[in-house]
Amino acid sequence: MAWLAPAALLLALQGAGTRPIVTVDIHPATVAVGEPFTVRVRVRAVAGAAIRFPAVPDSAGSVEAVDPRAIEDHSTSAVFDQTATYRFIAWEPGRRLVPMGAVRWEQSRGGESLAMEAVHVEVTTMLPADTAAHVPRAARAPIDPPPNWWRWALAALALLAIAVMVRMAWRRRASVTRPTDAFTDAQAAFTSVDALALVDAGEPGRAVLAYAEVMRDYLTRRFPQATDGLTSPEYVDSLAQHELPILPEEVASVLEAADAVKFAGAAVDAEAVRRVARAARDVVRDVQTAYEARLAAVDKGKGPRGRRKHA
Repeated sequence: MAWLAPAALLLALQGAGTRPIVTVDIHPATVAVGEPFTVRVRVRAVAGAAIRFPAVPDSAGSVEAVDPRAIEDHSTSAVFDQTATYRFIAWEPGRRLVPMGAVRWEQSRGGESLAMEAVHVEVTTMLPADTAAHVPRAARAPIDPPPNWWRWALAALALLAIAVMVRMAWRRRASVTRPTDAFTDAQAAFTSVDALALVDAGEPGRAVLAYAEVMRDYLTRRFPQATDGLTSPEYVDSLAQHELPILPEEVASVLEAADAVKFAGAAVDAEAVRRVARAARDVVRDVQTAYEARLAAVDKGKGPRGRRKHA
């Protein structure tokens, strides 16, 4: 018997002079603030009718549309039957008018607005029924004062931090070592160069440079006036002008051998390396012997008095 419903609708439309029938349904009819609800506008007309549903209202008032319009079509060959669905949210309590436009019926003689009942929704508040009787709490202090024992704890912590810093300062001061002796460092450096066995590794030129560098570093510490920025001849002249206790030629021979390797790429063999190493050690030993003799003379009062300088 399902065919009776379309037939009855068709008879109703014919009885109404073929005018479309518009019905509106709202669900739920009562909502809370911020709760969405749905409005469904259904239009039924004879087949072939041209119906235009209202667009989604552009409203930022107490009732606001939240979704695009959706249209459901249940038309048949004999009946036009479409439903437009709108979703809204209400933001203010009370009985609110939903901003719906008119449904348009387009005909050959022109368009016509179809009568549609006003749509209202009941909006309830989410607050308690009576907020006037509520007594607000007293304002809290921005920062609660700590109990008295915290003051003593903070003072103890500050004293502990000061004690730790003082202890660390004393330990750093105690860990400061006196400068090492130039002769001791030179002897250790010569031993390190020997241990590298550069001649056996096929690098006799590097060995010559290393022994010469150890000798020059020792002499610079003993005679600070002879700086590292001088060329070899300038370096030897500076030593000679500052009471070098040995012949300057002894120093020059070692530096010349090193310069020949460094700047001219001269080839050296194991015997040449041994000669340079022996000459460098002799220079350091002889200068150190003279240095120690001078210190002994100062201690005995037989030489110029003055503060002893350690390098």
